[in-house]
Amino acid sequence: MLPPFDVTTPNSLDEAVDTLKRLGSNARVLAGGTDLLLDLRTSTAPVGNLLSLKNLKELKDLQVHDNGELRIGALVTHRELENSDLIKNRVPILHDGVSKIGSVQTRIRGTIGGNICNALPSADTAAPLLALNAAVHCYAPQGRRQIPIEAFYIGPGKSILKDDELLTHVVIPPSPSPCNGAYLKFTLRAAMDLALLGVAVFFAMENDKKTCRTVRIALASAAPTPIRCFEAESVLEGRRLSDDLLTEAGKVASGEARPRTSWRTTAEYRRELIRVLVPQAGSLALKRLKDNP
Repeated sequence: MLPPFDVTTPNSLDEAVDTLKRLGSNARVLAGGTDLLLDLRTSTAPVGNLLSLKNLKELKDLQVHDNGELRIGALVTHRELENSDLIKNRVPILHDGVSKIGSVQTRIRGTIGGNICNALPSADTAAPLLALNAAVHCYAPQGRRQIPIEAFYIGPGKSILKDDELLTHVVIPPSPSPCNGAYLKFTLRAAMDLALLGVAVFFAMENDKKTCRTVRIALASAAPTPIRCFEAESVLEGRRLSDDLLTEAGKVASGEARPRTSWRTTAEYRRELIRVLVPQAGSLALKRLKDNP
């Protein structure tokens, strides 16, 4: 049973952040609500107010700007991203992530902003966005700021977002062509499970499509926060890629990770998954590069 609460529905960003500042820790932000409503059922902390963002149309845009940035509003749902040709064609690695979140019903309600702000190590958008070198735009009474996604997470369920601050957009910068990526999620069941491990690999290649110009490898459920694997990336950057090199990168990434043992699986098993899935994700990214000249 849900506890009693009041709902405030602001009509502008300024009204929203001013309300957050006024209500303080007694308020929670409601976007899609797929995680929040479950939290309210089990939380012992009182929540007197929900701040619904449903009227903030400026948080629902999805477009490429003149500078080549892909900008995604915080209220864009996972299902909208899953069905978007722009996402499928421009950033298939993110499409991999959003299409693997929960059930269709969950994806219809859940938003990309909510998935990021929950700051769970297993979030299926986090590793793809890290691999894409994304940033988030935030708004508070003091003004706007842009935060690299890799600096956003500070612990399990914790971010650097302030109490009176809202995440408004996700921004993905343009990448030099040819480039492509892939995200693989490993679960015990085919659907609706949190990731035992998630692996995202993104390549920007030289024109021969065989030599790696830049690579970003990111992991979910492999540390207290989503992480980049910088040492594994250094194995591949500037090299002519091969199956052996991808295998070596997987071994290095496994050593970089800081997985924990939980009721779902052991740290040792997660390390083995990293060793196997990094080269698999890398191979899929390279296949996409070959298939999409």
